[in-house]
Amino acid sequence: MTRAMPILLTLLLLLAAPSRAVPPAAGPDDAPVTWIDTADGAEVAVQHLATPGGPAVVLCHGISSNHAFWNLMPGRSLARFLQARGYDVYNLDLRGHGFAVRDRDGHRQHAGWSVDDYGRYDLPAVFDRVRAWTGQDEVSYVGHSLGGMVLAVYLATHPDPGLHSAVVVASPLDFRDPSVVTRALLRHAWIGRILPFLPTPAGASLLAVLGDRAPLHLDDLLFNPADIADPAVRKVMLRQVVSPLSRGEARQLGLAAKGGEFRSADGTVAYRKALGDVQVPMLFFAGRADRVVNPDRVRAYYEAVESPHKKLVVASVANGFAADYGHLDYGDGDHAQDEVFPRIAAWLDRWR
Repeated sequence: MTRAMPILLTLLLLLAAPSRAVPPAAGPDDAPVTWIDTADGAEVAVQHLATPGGPAVVLCHGISSNHAFWNLMPGRSLARFLQARGYDVYNLDLRGHGFAVRDRDGHRQHAGWSVDDYGRYDLPAVFDRVRAWTGQDEVSYVGHSLGGMVLAVYLATHPDPGLHSAVVVASPLDFRDPSVVTRALLRHAWIGRILPFLPTPAGASLLAVLGDRAPLHLDDLLFNPADIADPAVRKVMLRQVVSPLSRGEARQLGLAAKGGEFRSADGTVAYRKALGDVQVPMLFFAGRADRVVNPDRVRAYYEAVESPHKKLVVASVANGFAADYGHLDYGDGDHAQDEVFPRIAAWLDRWR
């Protein structure tokens, strides 16, 4: 048995637990939620933290996550941080995530969509609606993990993106020489052919209960325990930020294991190689302790973008951060409000 297999088998046992597709609570505030129709018949949802007349920014979560990643609780909310800085914030749930697990009528959204669909339909629908609501010609964007990959799809298919700037946080496009964990999960993405959704919320809830007693320290794969030290915060995070994974997503991500590239669902487009004309100012974050997406994977994305205005920040003690950042630390870590949020806001300020 390979080193990856014990981790994989434990994850599959966790995911085998039954789960219900129930949207999360509204979070630490009463920000209104609005559903937006996409061109292909799905629906996304945005939690609006309004600043009338402020520059618009769209926040997007990562894989199997939702809006709560960027708005977990007071002191761990990029959404509220940016609102306090004068931004008109639209905290997005892609189809099948968070509030958009179900449509506005309460019906479960049909499974089978791909990562391509997020970038080709969900983001355009949100950007168009936000521009119409605000009267602004351009918006800004912040995406974590999958949220940055979705942006790559959007940029590759929209030569006039209408973005002031973008921030990409812990997002890979290059899967050559992946970590043991990533390799195992990608190679077993065939599970997505069997189940319409992978019930990841059930596994996350079990991790929240087990805490430090989790087998193989699975929680350590998702964040640096030194940077999210309070067990109570970890429990809230694991229970609130996780949404089901669509089988279409799993299939497309499985393609990355074969050729080492994040490709379109039909395999014809390698997105890392399709970004040469991108001119959007882009800030990239990578975490030294990120065991899901290591800094080399983010650097490949950074190098693929030809914008003359780009910057890569590695969140590590060696670079002046309080901790080496893990995958979830950027939004919900103990030091994110002091170290990450101000850097994001400064980048958005510079280009708005």
